[in-house]
Amino acid sequence: MRFYKIKALFKLGLEDLLKNMNVFIYIILPLGFALLYSRMDAMPKGYIFSLCILLNLSMVPVALMGTIIAEEKEKNTLRTLILNDVKATEILLSKALICMLFVLINNILIYFITSLPINTFVLYQLVAFFVSCAVIFLGAVVGLFSKNQMSAGLLSMPFMLLLMAPLFVLMVENKVIENIVSVLPTDAMMEIFSHISDSSMNFSNVGIPFLIITIWFVGSIVLFNIAYKKVGVDN
Repeated sequence: MRFYKIKALFKLGLEDLLKNMNVFIYIILPLGFALLYSRMDAMPKGYIFSLCILLNLSMVPVALMGTIIAEEKEKNTLRTLILNDVKATEILLSKALICMLFVLINNILIYFITSLPINTFVLYQLVAFFVSCAVIFLGAVVGLFSKNQMSAGLLSMPFMLLLMAPLFVLMVENKVIENIVSVLPTDAMMEIFSHISDSSMNFSNVGIPFLIITIWFVGSIVLFNIAYKKVGVDN
């Protein structure tokens, strides 16, 4: 893997992304919700942060990653790059780094918008980063199976809704649904966030949530590898 090519692809992809408002909307929405909810004094700051990070990690890694890969397919850019001695793994890694950059920027901005104490900053960010690593491979799978941006939007929707499920579980009093949601990485993240907010974080109450996130991380990598071997990057 040649890092100078990844760097060049990263810069080129970043420039293209900043010109595409259709894709950029996924990045702006979580920040917009953070600005809106932060003005509501009745809502605890920790809950607002958790809610907006949940939206950020449900949307940006999945929809953005899938869409930018599909956009390159639509323009036949991927085929041109591969014919010019650029490896598919280098292309995918550069796209993943772009997505991760915006995920991290959003996470940081949301933290300061919600005015949480600085002493918990690193802990919150590390947990969110770990979850985003697990989720971003799902976005790559969406991109691999998408022919164009429209199909990427449709394919990413089920993943986004699934990851956002912790938002809706309180509205549905169903034990089966609650059990399903409890094994999602985003629900595990919300549980860890609640312990950080309450200063009650210890191994006994966050061990299982961290295990769930780790399983999703490994599982998403396996799923990505299967998808990559099946369809490749330029199907």
